[in-house]
Amino acid sequence: MRIPVWLLYGVAVLVMIFGLHRVRIGFRTDAEDQRARSRKGLYAMARRTHVLIGVVYLLLGGALFATALGWNPFGDVFGPAIDKPAAKGSAAPTGSSVPIDQVKAPK
Repeated sequence: MRIPVWLLYGVAVLVMIFGLHRVRIGFRTDAEDQRARSRKGLYAMARRTHVLIGVVYLLLGGALFATALGWNPFGDVFGPAIDKPAAKGSAAPTGSSVPIDQVKAPK
């Protein structure tokens, strides 16, 4: 099964929007920072941490876009080696040939 490209683009956009949101949170004012610290949770983190995590999300979103466009970060590290296809018009198959069954089918 193959993941549709539009789904990868959609997830990449969502990841990048969340990254931009985190970067925006990193540039909040002192008054907003004090209100956020009183609420606890995700918003109580330090401003620099929000910017750092936002940049990481932006990089991840960019990597998703790149892989949807065909970039393979690991290249040929994983998966079996494949033979190059034969020249166009060549009668020889690539790789090992499959023996032809010599048994005649019953009538």
